[in-house]
Amino acid sequence: MTQHDPDDGHGRSPTAATRRTLEIITAFAFMLLGSLVMWDSHRIGAGWTEEGPQSGYFPFYIGLLMNIASLINLLKALRANREIPFVSRAEIRLVLAIFVPSLVYVGFMQWIGLYVASAVFIAVFMRWQGKFSVLKSGLTGVIVSVILFGMFEIWFKVPLIKGPIEAALGF
Repeated sequence: MTQHDPDDGHGRSPTAATRRTLEIITAFAFMLLGSLVMWDSHRIGAGWTEEGPQSGYFPFYIGLLMNIASLINLLKALRANREIPFVSRAEIRLVLAIFVPSLVYVGFMQWIGLYVASAVFIAVFMRWQGKFSVLKSGLTGVIVSVILFGMFEIWFKVPLIKGPIEAALGF
């Protein structure tokens, strides 16, 4: 529990989401995915020809099965009267403390490249979450990125996302 979360009298942080709510959201998400699979399969051909099934035939029925299973799960979740906590506010903050910086890291990769983004990500994370010194955090980020650059770009000859710094250095 964090300092900012009042507890419910039993030492627990308030609920951020219930199990029922997450089951409903998950059922809708899988129904959307199943519908997308069915639509795309129909677009490329989901029928049967003289040569046999078209390329979308089996994926179409997989999408249909996904929708049926999701509908069953949705109906079960809607009928259930259980407000079991799925995650507390304190727990969701811990998850977001990892997820949001990771999302920012992936987003910045396309502009500054994998290696610079990785160096910054490692350094910031070590400083923020690990409370390491700025020097240790910065050195670790740079050293890890240089090693990864050498391993992938030079040794394995596998080009990865590069940014303006690597381009300025001729890579």
